Amino acid sequence: MILSDQRPSVAATPPRGPRRRGGARRRPLLFATMFGLPAIALMAVFLVYPTIQSFRFSVYDWNGIGAATWVGLDNYRELLTDTLFRKVVGTSLILAVAGTAGSMLIGLLWAYGIERRLPGWRSYRFLLFVPVIMPTTISALLWALLLDVGGPVNQALGWIGVDVPPDWLGDFRVAPWVVVFVAVWQASGFTMLLILGAMEDVPAELHDAASLDGAGALRRLVSIVVPYIRGTLGTLTIVQFIGLLKAFDIVFALTQGGPGHATDVLGTYLVQKAFTEGRYGYGSAVAVAMTVIMLAISFVFYRRLLGKDAQS
Repeated sequence: MILSDQRPSVAATPPRGPRRRGGARRRPLLFATMFGLPAIALMAVFLVYPTIQSFRFSVYDWNGIGAATWVGLDNYRELLTDTLFRKVVGTSLILAVAGTAGSMLIGLLWAYGIERRLPGWRSYRFLLFVPVIMPTTISALLWALLLDVGGPVNQALGWIGVDVPPDWLGDFRVAPWVVVFVAVWQASGFTMLLILGAMEDVPAELHDAASLDGAGALRRLVSIVVPYIRGTLGTLTIVQFIGLLKAFDIVFALTQGGPGHATDVLGTYLVQKAFTEGRYGYGSAVAVAMTVIMLAISFVFYRRLLGKDAQS
C-alpha cells in the first residue's frame, strides 16, 4: 500500500475570525434591544401617546363626550389672557422654589450631621426618612387632620395660651406656606438619603487636613463637602424642582386648591378645567403649557447647575 503524504491545504479553509467577531458584536446589541423593548413599549403607551394626544386635543373645543370642534390656537390665546392661569403659574413657582430650597437645605444639614455621627444620628435618620415611605396623599391627609380648625395642633396652641389659633388651611395668606411645609417635610428624607450617599465618597483626608488648619464643621461643609458633591446637589435640585412644579396630590389632598384659588397649582388647575368644567381642549392646552414650562426650566437648570460638570 502506498501512503500519500499529501496534507489538507490550510489555505482552502475560509477565515472565520472576522465573522465571529462581527456576530459577537451584534449579539449584545440584540440582547439590549430585546430587554429594552418592554420599557420602550410602556413609554410609548403611557408617555408618548398621551403627549401626542394632548397636543392634538389642545386645538379642539371638546367636552369629552360629543364631537370635537376645531378652534385652532384659540385655547392658547385664552390661556395667555387668563389672569387665573398666570396666578396659578406664580403659585406653582413659589411652591417649587420654596419647597426645593427647604428640602435641599434640611436634607444637606441632616445628612452632614449623620455623616459626622452626631449623638442619636440613627434615630434622626429613621425619623427623617419616615415621610418618604408614606404615600404623599396619606401624608397630606394626615396633616389636614392635624391642622384642622379643631385639630390637635390648634388644641395644643390653646393649651399654651393662644386664644385665636390660625386657620391653617382656610386662610389664603397661610395656606400656601402650609403646602410648602408639608412638601418640605415629605421630600427632605429623600434628599438626605441621596446626599448622605454622596458624602460617603468625600475623602476623610480632606476633613483631617481642614481640621488641622482650624476649620470648623460648618466651614468644612461649605468649603469641602458642597463643592465635592456639586453634581449630586445639582441633579437633586432639578428632580425636586420639577417634581414640585407638577405637584397635584399633595395640594389636592390638603386644600383642593383653596381657599379662593390661593393654593391652586398647575396640576389642580388642569384637573379643574378638564374634568370639573368639562373643557378637555382647554385642559390639554394647560397640559401643553405645563410641559413647555418644565422643559424650559429643566434646560436652564441643566445648563446652570450641571453644564460645567458635563463639559469637564
